[in-house]
Amino acid sequence: MQTEAWKETINEQEAMECCSSLLERTNSHNFIEHHGLLEEKKGRQHIEDIATEDIALMETSDILFPPPIAASYSHMMEQSNVLRGQLSSFAHLIFRSRLLIGLVILFSAGTIYFASTAGAAGIDLGVTAQKAWDSVLNKADAQTKLTLKQAYDKVGNWKTQEQVWEQKIKTLHAANTAELERLRVEIRQIDDAKVAALAEKVKQTQARYEPLFALYSSVNRQLDAAKAIKNKEWSAAIRTQADTLRPVVKLAREDIRIKKKELAEARKRKSAEIKRLRAMLAGADSAKKQIQTAKKQASLAKERYSNALQQFKQSTKQSQTSRVLSSLNTLASAAEKWAGSKQNIHTLEQKVSNTYVKVRQEIAKRPK
Repeated sequence: MQTEAWKETINEQEAMECCSSLLERTNSHNFIEHHGLLEEKKGRQHIEDIATEDIALMETSDILFPPPIAASYSHMMEQSNVLRGQLSSFAHLIFRSRLLIGLVILFSAGTIYFASTAGAAGIDLGVTAQKAWDSVLNKADAQTKLTLKQAYDKVGNWKTQEQVWEQKIKTLHAANTAELERLRVEIRQIDDAKVAALAEKVKQTQARYEPLFALYSSVNRQLDAAKAIKNKEWSAAIRTQADTLRPVVKLAREDIRIKKKELAEARKRKSAEIKRLRAMLAGADSAKKQIQTAKKQASLAKERYSNALQQFKQSTKQSQTSRVLSSLNTLASAAEKWAGSKQNIHTLEQKVSNTYVKVRQEIAKRPK
């Protein structure tokens, strides 16, 4: 009875542990890698080892604490062997189930990937047009069917390239727009710090010499008053003071003049540099005008593609293989021109970007 109860407990515990492990590891990304055939052997051996250890423990406990009705040793060993076989089969079944689930997941992922890849190169057909196209393929012989599929795939490839170039254009145009705004701000702020520092220096110099200028003006007014009353002694004393201040005032005015000149030259250099850098930015205007022309060409190419697509759909309804193939070739040519026009726009956007890079380099190498 003790042996049977122990066996049921072991079965329940091992089943719960194995099932929990299966659920946890099934959600991991590397399911097949961690649960291959080698792991099956290791896992089965691990379960058997646990069972063996518990059987040994049970045997020891039975010796120390014999049950009321003790089973024979041979009967106990027979039950142990049966239990080992059951656990081994159970572990084998679990790990085979893991392997099977992993293969199903891998196969499903591969099917989804190839389906998405094949769909990316197709033509935008509606349900009705798709059925008509499938009907044309089904009625064609093997060689004609191969030719039609090749022409169809060619159209899809050009259409995919058009979409790729369109995305590249959007990304690059957004980057160019943001860079142009940054460059305009930085150009406008060229040498702002230098000009502001020189302007502050002029202001401080003038403030420093203001008392001297005020004293010199006061002395001159006194000299004029002394001359007016014809007081020679007073006039002589004031004249001496004025003569002493005159060269100092002259030096002060020269100092202010020099600093104002430095400020004016800095402002002039700032204006010239801004003009030069803006002229470099304007170098992208030619490419921008070409982009506008290229966009019109791309619109025309898109219109031609749409018209060719309608002709292709009409030809599939008529189920004439020669006309379907001719319309497909026309559609492929239109798709190629459409993709080419988008590539041309991207090339022109790249020219704009190159211009901005040069302006950025000019700003970067300026002395800080």
